Amino acid sequence: MPRIVIALAVLLASGIAAAQAPAVSPAPFADAFKTFQQAQGGDSSRIEAAIAAFDTLARAEPQQPLYTAYLGSALGLRAREARMPLDRLKHSEQGLDHVDRALAALKPEHDKLLVRGVPVGLETRLVAANLFIGLPDEIFHRRTSGRKLIEEIVKHPAYGAAPEGFRQAVQRAVDAAGAAK
Repeated sequence: MPRIVIALAVLLASGIAAAQAPAVSPAPFADAFKTFQQAQGGDSSRIEAAIAAFDTLARAEPQQPLYTAYLGSALGLRAREARMPLDRLKHSEQGLDHVDRALAALKPEHDKLLVRGVPVGLETRLVAANLFIGLPDEIFHRRTSGRKLIEEIVKHPAYGAAPEGFRQAVQRAVDAAGAAK
């Protein structure tokens, strides 16, 4: 009987912990991220698929700010490809709205939850910083915010232990911020 009570207590405790901590769905996120990388790398035919993938993830797990940040960044890619200036502006603003919501939703637990070995909070900040730095500062005035996010990432205690690929991505953002002066 005591074993059953202990087993039930452990199951209940693990269920409560799982309900409280947002989870990154490994396979769907990996697929969406791959599509996003293709779009970001210049394959404009993958932009809508990236938007759809991250929109689906963000709707399924609204407590996960990383999905919302990537959705915003994918909308920024749509803006990059838009032919009409008003469409570029509209898609950029939509992207910024999503990224702003993602940043506002970050909580301390997002710095403990890992995706590909990187705290979700750090990756969310990097996605936001890249969008902020990539947009024309004379219109959106976000470059300074992007630089501050990069500084936060580099100063974060988990940064040194992050995978090399992530640190290289941060360095590319630092370089882009410097080149965008």
